[in-house]
Amino acid sequence: MLVNNIYQISEEPRIYLGIGSRHWESLSGTAENKTYLITHPMWHFSLKSVFMYWKWKLVLKKRNVELILLQNSPSELVISKIAGLSGHFVNQNIHVCEHFFNPVPGVKKIYDAVYIAAAKKYKRIYLAKKIKKLFVITYFWPDIRNEKGEWDLHAFEPTIKHAAFNKDRIDRTEINNILNLAHCGLALSRKEGAMLASMEYQLAGLPIVTTPSIGGRDVLLDPAHTIWVKSDPEKIAAAVDKFVKSPPDPVEIRNRTLANIDFHRKRFYDVIDGIYKKNNSSMETYDEFRKRIWGAANGLEEHNIIQ
Repeated sequence: MLVNNIYQISEEPRIYLGIGSRHWESLSGTAENKTYLITHPMWHFSLKSVFMYWKWKLVLKKRNVELILLQNSPSELVISKIAGLSGHFVNQNIHVCEHFFNPVPGVKKIYDAVYIAAAKKYKRIYLAKKIKKLFVITYFWPDIRNEKGEWDLHAFEPTIKHAAFNKDRIDRTEINNILNLAHCGLALSRKEGAMLASMEYQLAGLPIVTTPSIGGRDVLLDPAHTIWVKSDPEKIAAAVDKFVKSPPDPVEIRNRTLANIDFHRKRFYDVIDGIYKKNNSSMETYDEFRKRIWGAANGLEEHNIIQ
């Protein structure tokens, strides 16, 4: 799944899924036919978020486009409903492509933990400083490079100078390969959105060490292979060590994750079905819908309308 893109879910009625709020200005309905834009907020939805979405709701309404929010957690849904914004509880991580991330059998683990994290303060990379064998899959946003033309995560966060990291962008195949070299994945922010990486870990068969957070990532974290710890480097390292010494079965992690995803994908289907019913139309079955929307080798990207 690509962020800051728009995906077409249906032609009649015309339904788009927005991941991020870019390109919304390109959407419009007609006098006869309303267009629907459903979207997952990319960041924790709070009272501060209300103004932006109300602004977009009014702009889109003039174009006969109805904005529907899919909130990543129940508490965020409460806020949107109090604010008078149409919404449903459907976690964004259902759109991570299960075809890109998989366990690789027989690979020797060389890292205690891996952390997919932008070089941003909110990711709190310093909390991983006590983990001895660490790989950080990172990206700089905006793009900042050193005199060699490389990303330098050590300069950004000196407390993890022992950690390995990628010095330029890597594709999803490389990301999956690195994930499979690690015993577990890390989720260390206090606040963000649903954290797509937390789903990538699980689909690749990795258990997770996470700190408490708001924004929705906890919704699809399975207690069977997740350890919640306080935001303390020593406690985080100790939790990682538990997975190093007693690793859970990667295939079991993936299978449980796919089952959890399917539960929320059915919620997504119900939202779309509700729009169809409002328009006196009938939908395909859930199994047909699931295969059409997420079943291609590139998953949701098959329906991307932004080139």
